[in-house]
Amino acid sequence: MPTLLDKVRVDMRVHQEEIFGPVLSIVAFDDVNEAAEIANATEYGLVAGVWGKDVSVTHRLAQRIQAGQVFVNCYGAGGGVELPFGGYRKSGFGREKGLDALLSYTQVKNICIRIEP
Repeated sequence: MPTLLDKVRVDMRVHQEEIFGPVLSIVAFDDVNEAAEIANATEYGLVAGVWGKDVSVTHRLAQRIQAGQVFVNCYGAGGGVELPFGGYRKSGFGREKGLDALLSYTQVKNICIRIEP
């Protein structure tokens, strides 16, 4: 069943581990700086969600959150094949989908040749 956990603290196990399922941990904060610190106070960073009325504030916060995907005013893992998917730190390895995934199969090489006129 979908579950909301209120009054969660950063030091609680539910905040420190990756939980897969319809679970939302609610951690209170006083300002955007503290929100970013709370979001990044874990060894994982697969997907995050930010909700707010001011898009410029939510966008700045989303940029500061260390997660492979950050949804603003919506939430859902995945997305289209064109959207890279993967996490930070202990969440995943590399990126799946999108151009970033294709680039993991390539190696850049530069060959310079000087041709005398």
